[in-house]
Amino acid sequence: MPAAWRCLGPIFAACVLVALPAAGATASAHPLGNFTVNRYSRVEVRGDGIHIRYVLDLAEIPSVQETQIADLNHDGVVSADEWDAYRTRRVEEIRSNLELAVDGQPVPLQTEAGANQSRLTTPMGQANIPLVRIEAWFQGAWAPSPGDATAHAATFRDRNEPARLGWREIVVRGDPRVVISQSSAPAADTTDELRTYPERFLQDPLDVREASWTFAGGSNAPAATTRPEGTAGRPVDPFTSLVTAGDLNLGVVLLALVAAAALGGIHAASPGHGKTVMAAYIVGTRGTFVHAVVLGLSVTVSHTFGVLVLGVITLLASNLILPEQLYPWLTLVAAVIVLVLGTTLLVNAVRGLSRKQSAHAHSHDHGHDHDAHAHPHTHEPERALPITWRSLFMLGLAGGIVPSASALVVLLSALALGRLGFGLLLILAFGFGMAVVLTTTGVLLVTASRFMARYFPDDAHSPRQRLFSRAVPVLSATIMVLVGVIATLQALGQFGILPVLF
Repeated sequence: MPAAWRCLGPIFAACVLVALPAAGATASAHPLGNFTVNRYSRVEVRGDGIHIRYVLDLAEIPSVQETQIADLNHDGVVSADEWDAYRTRRVEEIRSNLELAVDGQPVPLQTEAGANQSRLTTPMGQANIPLVRIEAWFQGAWAPSPGDATAHAATFRDRNEPARLGWREIVVRGDPRVVISQSSAPAADTTDELRTYPERFLQDPLDVREASWTFAGGSNAPAATTRPEGTAGRPVDPFTSLVTAGDLNLGVVLLALVAAAALGGIHAASPGHGKTVMAAYIVGTRGTFVHAVVLGLSVTVSHTFGVLVLGVITLLASNLILPEQLYPWLTLVAAVIVLVLGTTLLVNAVRGLSRKQSAHAHSHDHGHDHDAHAHPHTHEPERALPITWRSLFMLGLAGGIVPSASALVVLLSALALGRLGFGLLLILAFGFGMAVVLTTTGVLLVTASRFMARYFPDDAHSPRQRLFSRAVPVLSATIMVLVGVIATLQALGQFGILPVLF
């Protein structure tokens, strides 16, 4: 069945080339992991009242932003007094956005002092960026009467920064003589006060902002003791660690650039970056090697440029735009581009198919003998969909418009370490590795298509051959439309307009 192989071969090869990187890729962190603002609340019901343990744990990028805010004199160094002023202000902001009620009556909260005084620490995160972690205790101005065995209903809400992305966890527990029942929150935490995040932290973060429970009884149990901070549960990114190399001699720089390029290639080989759409487009339009190279390079250029733009926004305009809020919009733009291009190609393919069928029917519908009046019409191979440079660049923009958060962390760390030039070189090397993988993927797709054309040549008189060759552009465009529809629905799900489907 050479005709079928001739037309379906390139599509099969494209599917194999797209599936191989995805199958070999290891699970990677969600790109928004470095943007997260994570919160933990533990409500402890005791005989002397209700105490709340609160922890605020910022990832790398918001920590950079908050460090700039804490630096009141803008000298690039946050002094101890500036950190104390920042901690006091942030703790008060947190307290004012916490709501506690018992039996339907609001319970005012106050910051505890003494042994439970709030504190701020700056443990090291990825790329040696100091993270901001605040721990505080709050106490509700309510306590049961002596001998009170009445069951009370309580609720707790955390209304702090509802638009920020991150882990939100609430735990409710009582001292040994308090009976907690009908609680919507667990008694044991999942993250050890945001020290050890489970694997699903970056891909499916817990988002609990309210808890309710009933309790009865009470005793004067001692306050819980705090534990030292830690960041053992944070993922380690090999790319961000490159910018912190100790001695930047020529050998170290060259090895770091090679490693960055390799990591960029691995990043491009992981699921995403429009490889499925690239495959469908190149096969459907029968693109050339030049088209494949331009498409791969355009993905890389848009990806790298996005990192630089997001870096500027993070440092200069974070008070106006939250950087992590741009990701859903960028995802939606990329999805709409793919959907529009796919729809355009599908319409053109269907129109071309209709014209070919009409022309073919007309060429055989004559009222005279072909032998008596011969005319030169042949069954030439069907033409592919038209390919344009604008559509190539738009497709490249869609594949790379969402920048890598790891590359952004490298850029911010390089600025903090005074290694901006080295950081830019690492980002460019990372982009070069992406370009090599994506361009190679496109070239292999073109090679596969030409290989199938060479070993399974056209049969100009085969109806089945004509059917399959006409179906290839329609099938490729349909794949693009389906990918665009799914991506658009996923993007809308991030805005809460539609439920997240995947």
